[in-house]
Amino acid sequence: MIHTHDGPMHIARIPAYFKALTGGQILPRWAGGLNYGYGMPLFNFYYHVPYLFGSGLVALGLNLAWSFKIMLLISFLLSGTFMYLFAYAFFKDRNKALVATFLYQFAPFHLVDMVVRGDIGESLAMTFLPLVLYFLVKVFEGIDVRRYSIATGIATALLILSHSAIGLIYFAVAVLFVLLFAPNNTKRLAGFSGLGVGLLLTAFFWIPVAFERKYTYGDFFMKDMYKTHLAPIWNFFIPNLTNTAALQNGGVDVSFGLMQTVTLLLSIWLLIKNKLKKDTRLIVWFALILTACALFVMIAPSTFLWEHISILRAFQFPWRFLNITVFSLAILGGTVLIHKSTSKILIVSIIVVTVLSSLVYFRPPLGFDKIDENYYWNYPLDSTFFGETNLVWSAGPAGSFPKAPVELIAGKGKILDVIKKETVHTYTVIAESEVQILDNTQYYPGWRVYSDTTKIPIEFQDQNHRGNITFHLTPGTHHVTVSFGETPLRTAADITTVSTLIIIAFSFLWPQKKKR
Repeated sequence: MIHTHDGPMHIARIPAYFKALTGGQILPRWAGGLNYGYGMPLFNFYYHVPYLFGSGLVALGLNLAWSFKIMLLISFLLSGTFMYLFAYAFFKDRNKALVATFLYQFAPFHLVDMVVRGDIGESLAMTFLPLVLYFLVKVFEGIDVRRYSIATGIATALLILSHSAIGLIYFAVAVLFVLLFAPNNTKRLAGFSGLGVGLLLTAFFWIPVAFERKYTYGDFFMKDMYKTHLAPIWNFFIPNLTNTAALQNGGVDVSFGLMQTVTLLLSIWLLIKNKLKKDTRLIVWFALILTACALFVMIAPSTFLWEHISILRAFQFPWRFLNITVFSLAILGGTVLIHKSTSKILIVSIIVVTVLSSLVYFRPPLGFDKIDENYYWNYPLDSTFFGETNLVWSAGPAGSFPKAPVELIAGKGKILDVIKKETVHTYTVIAESEVQILDNTQYYPGWRVYSDTTKIPIEFQDQNHRGNITFHLTPGTHHVTVSFGETPLRTAADITTVSTLIIIAFSFLWPQKKKR
């Protein structure tokens, strides 16, 4: 497998997700085998689509390396397919749609995301953004509005669950798209309804992320990361045709691309010379506003925003906003590069230059890895770089496996018949005196301990076992069950998602009135 920045982490999460699924979690929150077996709420905070997709490929018999590569391949092919569908529906012009699609597919950062960063989540987000916008265009056309609104919601859910940070950025792009391009307030409301359906479908995910993030070290460890990743402004405009390190930031090329830069300069010139039609000007302003906002937050003058807006710091790297420019410059190119020409020679020339100027990004610059399947199926670490899901009451990530899954740390007694699954642990404790039991599992809201059928209190602040589940038992024989479930907040979020699914099912089944 190609060696990438994030690839090993994604490879480790696929089997963790697969084990959680086969262990009974419908959409997992808890990764019981990670963190040296102490477990962690990884999937309560990390997006689901890449690992759900990867688990499906593993279930079909593919190994981890091939599952990862096939996901990247399919995301790349579908991103082009969906971009063409959207651009053709939007422009009503095949030539413009073709140019926009090639600019989108062969933008340097799109390729860097795959062969340098190995970020399957961002790659899938780039796949689903144009699908969301395609369905919105169909809503605006007024044909079968109800079903296209629902389709918008499903595509939006896939977008949000592909990558939480980039999904949030792209959701904002979709909101602006509805505001600017819906032909009237009725269609605008229908478009927003579709996006709202997407939010409701993913309530099970983003509500816990929003309210339970305070339990993790994520904000603490990442709060200053942006400072070393704000790039010089010229790095974005100089086409890095040789992928030289001098124009990179943290090993990531941040250039817009050769044809994308030409597109940007040409559009500004056409605006200044007033050579654009009214409807074309709106598209150009839409793309330029997106590009300008993204560029600003990626350079040093935006430091004050990063210092005072906490949600920005969750993006970790400012250059992640290149995800916006990949889309905005593609739309801009489809609008201005051939705005008064249908010359086949011009169109082919644009495509050829776009592809040739990006070929260097198809060569993996970091070489290749031989994947040890057994290691990743029994991955001991936490699969995060910056402790994003390590819990504030713990002593940090574990450094070694525990002596035993369950231990007697005070009193006299025996522990028998230990069965430890992903989210349910059962065992028998024969206590000769009052005892204290250590279940070597990291505590997170939702874990409960039952002695026989009686719920008993959990302690997780023992100074010798910080963050791990401990509890006391009275003398006697106890059949103990330690299980992970939903909190009231997560239950409410789950009900919201399930209720939305039921409403969607009825909406598809309910017959529409046919117009005369």
